[in-house]
Amino acid sequence: MYDRGKVDVGTLAKLAAGCTDALQERLDAHQELTGKLAALDGATCTGNEWWRDKAHPTKTPKLYILHSVNAACPLHGEPSPGGRLRVYVGSDPAKIEAAREAIAREETRQEWERELAGIQRGLSSCAYYLRSFYRELGYTIGDGGQPRRW
Repeated sequence: MYDRGKVDVGTLAKLAAGCTDALQERLDAHQELTGKLAALDGATCTGNEWWRDKAHPTKTPKLYILHSVNAACPLHGEPSPGGRLRVYVGSDPAKIEAAREAIAREETRQEWERELAGIQRGLSSCAYYLRSFYRELGYTIGDGGQPRRW
């Protein structure tokens, strides 16, 4: 049971010493994800597959990539106002694979965005609690981010 009046100095020192490593790990993950996301800029597709003539017995099916109304795509650009992008891919297996890979990269980008947002929320929370930590010890945070006694 935790006794608020009793201070375990050893545990407190271990917690404080471990902060730097834990914080650096999250900052490194933030930087890594930011770099990965930058590498995907303009290389993802927000559209969906749509096949023309897929059920027709004599015609070759052709792939189109359809986007939502007024939705821009990093790979295919912006539609006209009130319009939607409809990109012809065709039946060439290499082009179909490239289109599917671009759509898959968008799904990966969205996962990384969610992960990055979680890291940013955690870092923001840490900043709040670290300021509180210093305030409890009688310190204030200066302009350069350095704690100093009141």
